[in-house]
Amino acid sequence: MADISSAKVDLITAEVLAYRLQSASEEMLSVLVKTAFSPNIKERRDCSTGIFDERGRLLALSAIAPIHLSSMLGIMENLTKTFTLDAICEGDIFLTNDPYRGGGSHLPDLTLLTPVFYKGKVAAFVANIAHHSDIGGKVAGSESADCTSIFQEGLRIPLVKIISKGELQEAIHEFILLNSRTPRERWGDLQAQFAASTTGVQRLSETFKRFGEQTFAAGVEVILDYAERRAKAAILRIPDGEYEGEDFLDNDGIVDRLIRLKAKVVVRGDRLHIDFTGTAPQIPGSRNMPLTATLSTVYYAVKALVDPELPPNAGYFRAIDITAPPGTVVNCSEPAAVGDRVSCANILGDAIFNAFAKAIPDRVAAACGPLHGLIFSGVNPNRGEYFVDYETYAGASGAMNDQDGRDAVRVHVSGAANLPVEAVEHEFPLVVKCYELMTDTGGAGRFRGGLGTRREIAVFAKEARLVGRGLRQKQGAPGLFGGKSGSTGGFFHIRGEENNETTLPATFSELPFEEGDKIRVETPAGGGYGNPMQRDTELVLADLVAEKVSIKKARQDYGVVVKNGLLDEEATTALRARMREEDHAHRG
Repeated sequence: MADISSAKVDLITAEVLAYRLQSASEEMLSVLVKTAFSPNIKERRDCSTGIFDERGRLLALSAIAPIHLSSMLGIMENLTKTFTLDAICEGDIFLTNDPYRGGGSHLPDLTLLTPVFYKGKVAAFVANIAHHSDIGGKVAGSESADCTSIFQEGLRIPLVKIISKGELQEAIHEFILLNSRTPRERWGDLQAQFAASTTGVQRLSETFKRFGEQTFAAGVEVILDYAERRAKAAILRIPDGEYEGEDFLDNDGIVDRLIRLKAKVVVRGDRLHIDFTGTAPQIPGSRNMPLTATLSTVYYAVKALVDPELPPNAGYFRAIDITAPPGTVVNCSEPAAVGDRVSCANILGDAIFNAFAKAIPDRVAAACGPLHGLIFSGVNPNRGEYFVDYETYAGASGAMNDQDGRDAVRVHVSGAANLPVEAVEHEFPLVVKCYELMTDTGGAGRFRGGLGTRREIAVFAKEARLVGRGLRQKQGAPGLFGGKSGSTGGFFHIRGEENNETTLPATFSELPFEEGDKIRVETPAGGGYGNPMQRDTELVLADLVAEKVSIKKARQDYGVVVKNGLLDEEATTALRARMREEDHAHRG
């Protein structure tokens, strides 16, 4: 695993320790998911877990969504600023969600940090994060792109002891529940987080008893050093140089306009520098990113592109330098709203990939179609109580140099599951009328972008309200190396028995819905990779059979002629030749 000539642990022991830490993190995640109350956690798995050493270095991570790392980054620094070591006791559990103090990247993500004691002193920490479906604020669900200040986004919790020496702090707990529209769910989800923390402490305590303090400490250094060396070895295989890329938000949370996200990747030997200088200033709406969200986006992108097998720990972070100018979209200043930071992060992922495309074109994907989010709320007539349904609908990934993009997937730093139709209809007064892939949406290319999805939901709640947020509704995900852009997304309000349809804006909040009204969500698709004229005709035919591409688009985008369900090879050859000539003439 690593050269440990100066360490006090052998390779096999270090490897066993690494897997034991990762196993403990994964067990924490399993406990959290299996004991949670809300569909957002128990079904969509919008939660993550991690383990830190006593110095606050990440040792293991089980991240359903990479953006969750942002809620853990900085929490240790927050702890040392807020509490002295002698104020930390066995049985304590700390809680926070504050993006500007460390321990959160938007307010619905409640992060718990629990010390692990060995021989009377703090030896490590376990952490878990769960996205709570409502934590107060101006809208149900506590996430609206049109918020203009963090004070509108919900209850802001500094780092506090939610459990002190094993005793629940009832006043703090009650304060949190009182500020949520759905306190029963908050109670249950917090209990699940406490259970995950307890599991983590148990497994780490067993690990210390098994290995001892010195072996554990030496093993940690080996684990982190290995990740750093592996990252640097992978970076060395990238040509030295400076590579720039960019992409755009097409809505600032309030109005449709282009917001530039610029990334420059500098490769020098075995080090990477990611520089976001030139990115737009922070914006009025809530699509700003606190610095920790930007860091987690970079760490995700480097792992995905440079070496996907990098161990998920802080060791490989050492090989990366990051510049994110304060006051910009990627390092906003308080009290900017940040609730919808993941939408920006996913487009930022595309900008980073776009920069890397100049250096390692065989590893990147074309731009992706990000999720579209809806939050349903109102009174459930079946239960007579208020409900909040936090929903995110998957877009699609961009194509790569050797494969089509994935249909109906969450992209980049967002990773929670699509809520199953059965769960939606069981938990909430909603009926899913339609859920399908959309033909002809993936960007054409030598390899095709993933298809976007269409879902139509009828609402049967009383006093129903709806919050929506989407991107790539004005500009589709760009293709790479001649690939075409993916289709845009959209929201559509369908009223009454007459099915009168209205196109909704990219962001809206607290939109009233009558019982029986429907909302249709169409998510954006992924961009294509390479010249569509180079796509294998057999792949085009397979897309026709699967109804992913229509006969019209097969001809228009790929120059493929089909007659009576069969490929007309002669007509296809002639059409492709003519289309290449026209394209060449157009270019120059």
